Amino acid sequence: MKKQCERSLNYGIIGNCRSGALVSDKGAIEWLCLPKFDSGSVFGKLLDEEKGGSFEILPETETKITQKYDWNTNILITRFACADGTFEVHDFMPRYKLDNGNYYTPPMSSAILSTSTGHPLFELFTTPDWNTPGTLRK
Repeated sequence: MKKQCERSLNYGIIGNCRSGALVSDKGAIEWLCLPKFDSGSVFGKLLDEEKGGSFEILPETETKITQKYDWNTNILITRFACADGTFEVHDFMPRYKLDNGNYYTPPMSSAILSTSTGHPLFELFTTPDWNTPGTLRK
């Protein structure tokens, strides 16, 4: 008998045509490869929960989490509604059009956090997986 997958595989994707990241339905970046799509992972929790690494925002109180994309963009908005307030995280990977018509796609992921109401308390955890072969080094 096959073992059922015990974790959600509901992920949003952000990218800039050079690299990409997967953001869980809890707002955690659980897969990120830099500087290119075929590079090793910086965050790989999607594949190994113990050693894979991630970027997570953990509210201190029970939270309702919803996600949507900003209209006509690849910006993923995760909204955290907590007992002590609400906040949003806008995750994206920048891509800039230069004056000469070319695109600049820096190897980075960005997260902009803004509070909407109250004073929500949360912790940020970043645990990059620097030691997997092929990944960036310290």
